Amino acid sequence: MTTAEQYRSTSMLLYDQALVELEAGDLIQASEKLWGAAAQALKSVAERRGWKQNSHAQFYNIMAEIESESQSPSLRRDFGSAAELHTNFYENWLDEDQIRRRAEDVRHFVEELNGMS
Repeated sequence: MTTAEQYRSTSMLLYDQALVELEAGDLIQASEKLWGAAAQALKSVAERRGWKQNSHAQFYNIMAEIESESQSPSLRRDFGSAAELHTNFYENWLDEDQIRRRAEDVRHFVEELNGMS
């Protein structure tokens, strides 16, 4: 079973890998790794709190819980950016600048969630 710490660590690893992919010009892989970083950060919070976290639908429930307790109004936007990046993996409709902007949102999201107890 994966622990909260493993999810947290993986989220940071995926974020770093996404930046490497972005610099290499692989926008599709960068997009999916950024989504993965956000998803792993969500799973880390859920694991620490004993919440189910084994489907995309549950990610939205987790976000609702986090949003209700968070003092950060940008978390919903940041999660939306991550979800757009996940879609981009399949559709390839975002350009490099759009991905870089969303990467900043994901960075903020991962840092915020990994800082939660």
